[in-house]
Amino acid sequence: MPPPKPAHLEPSELGTKEYWDKLYATELANHASNPEDTGTVWFDDSDAEAKMVQFLAELDDEGSLQARTILDLGCGNGSLLRAVREELFAEGLGEKEDTETPRLLGVDYSEASISLAQSVNDDNEDEENEVPITFRVWDMLQGSADDLDCPNGWDLVLDKGTFDAISLGNSQEGQEHNGPSVEVQYRAQVLNLLRPGGKFLITSCNWTETELCAWMEDEEERARGAWLVKAGRVAYPSFQFGGVQGQTVCTVCFEKKVAA
Repeated sequence: MPPPKPAHLEPSELGTKEYWDKLYATELANHASNPEDTGTVWFDDSDAEAKMVQFLAELDDEGSLQARTILDLGCGNGSLLRAVREELFAEGLGEKEDTETPRLLGVDYSEASISLAQSVNDDNEDEENEVPITFRVWDMLQGSADDLDCPNGWDLVLDKGTFDAISLGNSQEGQEHNGPSVEVQYRAQVLNLLRPGGKFLITSCNWTETELCAWMEDEEERARGAWLVKAGRVAYPSFQFGGVQGQTVCTVCFEKKVAA
């Protein structure tokens, strides 16, 4: 029997578009006055970005990643995509010139976020790297996967904190109107975005690894012919408090499976 779905998080201003628009407008203004100020790197205190990149590099070395199309959900200032490109495409196209042209896309529903990401990227663009990064405004819950022009699905989808923010919105609003909760809508969209066999790497500070698996691995999706399964995890230093062991963030990798 699959584990029960976790309790919904209490709504917070961090789950509102207004909060993120205001934050990124401030960071955009700060960057304009001081180009060295590139904005917040989320979960930097846990070194999450570097650990995500290292995890992907290890998958790539094993030959189990094959990521030519990479999508970052809620890209913020674009820091994660730049770090991923630096690791996976440090030599540009390298020996992979005869395969699909790489595509790295960051999306966010905040226009100020995309403006910041584009500005920071322009200031730090490596002219010798043949793999460009692009950014566009796109709403994870309201947008269509088709709008992103990746008809075969994305090889790799990334999330560093976006599911957290979505979960802090009105999680039960859809259920109150006999529709799916935002967490369920999110999972369905990830499945729409991924190609069969594609990887989904997500980092969260609001959900434990067990809770992320409960949200993402769903028997109803399996019955519909496409579902997510856990395919790996990132290890972080743990702490113990009150006899309970935990960690400040967790990162889990899922893979999209399809019925034969």
